[in-house]
Amino acid sequence: MTRRGAIDIGTNSVRLLVADVAEAGPHPEVHPVERALTITRLGDALHAGSLLTPEAAARTAAVVEAYVARAAALGVPRPLVAGTYALRAARNPEMLLARLPVPVRVLSGEEEAALGFDGVIAGLRDLDPAAPALVLDVGGGSVELTWGTARRGIQGSRSLPVGSVVMTRRALAHDPPDRGEIAALEGTLAASLDPVLIPLRPQTRRLVGVGGTVTTLAAMVQRLSPYDPDRVHGFEVTAEAVEGLLATMCRLPLDARRRLPGLQPERADVIIAGTLVVRHVLGALACRAITASETDLLWALVAGGAASA
Repeated sequence: MTRRGAIDIGTNSVRLLVADVAEAGPHPEVHPVERALTITRLGDALHAGSLLTPEAAARTAAVVEAYVARAAALGVPRPLVAGTYALRAARNPEMLLARLPVPVRVLSGEEEAALGFDGVIAGLRDLDPAAPALVLDVGGGSVELTWGTARRGIQGSRSLPVGSVVMTRRALAHDPPDRGEIAALEGTLAASLDPVLIPLRPQTRRLVGVGGTVTTLAAMVQRLSPYDPDRVHGFEVTAEAVEGLLATMCRLPLDARRRLPGLQPERADVIIAGTLVVRHVLGALACRAITASETDLLWALVAGGAASA
């Protein structure tokens, strides 16, 4: 086995995965040693001018440095560090990059989508290799849609700037959001997502979700406290459950949402926008449920072998 590590700098959070990887068949076996997530809101102000703020960059840099040190302590002195929407969309990515002691691979939307799909294929073992699947990645800044089969690979993908943090800052001014704000956000989602989703409806046999919104919904349905990735991975969140959770959250102010079982308190302010994305995708594809996957972009980065001890 080879010990590898990767760090994902997202719009909403920074994540670490250190794992032992065994090459076995077409997909390496990944055995997590340590996982960590810290919400830093790197892209908190992107909606107001496509700029990273010094405060957000400082918060994020401190976490990345701590994760690099932790990876080194676990035997991975050179973890792969990748950045997603916030770093590719910002007009001043150097605000963060210049603070970091390690190189960062800034992923394109297409690369982010492909890695998310690869992570699902590698880690969700009950996928029918011949059945068309769509992978939904609801990030803080962008939403990735990737479709294909495990056997034939990716057939297409789109990356759209309608992530949970961006949409919250742009559209949801009240706490909790009022009906007009929710309707306006739903209109934005329809205009952005439907041109991609509607043609895929007849051929989508399985909808899989990665990223914090979907895994959080899976944890909330199960009322997990503390969070348990083994119980989240592979869990089916029904459209009915999404509707129920959304109705509850839209009635509660932020302080009350923070106390909901399974919901990370730091995610409570953006979870409504993320859940609206999930609900819209379920409806547009006429899917009864979405399967949560813990194996995603970060898993694919480690499995790919680019970061090792």
